Amino acid sequence: IDIDMPAVRFDETIDEGDTLTVGDLTLDVWHTPGHAPAQLAFRLGNLLFSGDNIYRDGCVGNIDAHHGSDITAFIESLTRIQQSDVEWLLPSHGPIFRKDNAHLQQTIDRLERYSHRADFGTCAVDWPLLDEWDTELANGFDPEEAD
Repeated sequence: IDIDMPAVRFDETIDEGDTLTVGDLTLDVWHTPGHAPAQLAFRLGNLLFSGDNIYRDGCVGNIDAHHGSDITAFIESLTRIQQSDVEWLLPSHGPIFRKDNAHLQQTIDRLERYSHRADFGTCAVDWPLLDEWDTELANGFDPEEAD
């Protein structure tokens, strides 16, 4: 899709550690990159408006190198949420849910595995299969002897 977007004017920016006042409420700003480099979450007491970090089913926001996803940063953001004393997550899509550290750990573990798979393209940090292949070549691998 190629759509011309009008310029956006903004009066101020927000970042990690800032607070926002909305009426009588004060929200703490968390920088939680992973899905996108500038992704933010907003804490209000024991609630976290968690954006695309994690959904109730354990899925996360789309991982796509073309819009800046970073699996390592995603893991760090999820770990931060896991280690916090937040009790409820309010994602950008789907129902709210009580934070469950075991549930978060399963998602972190899955993302860790993804970071070593070629089908995640430029989001992958490495591809162990290529390392294995390099070692086999260096040791004189013969495919006919492999079986």
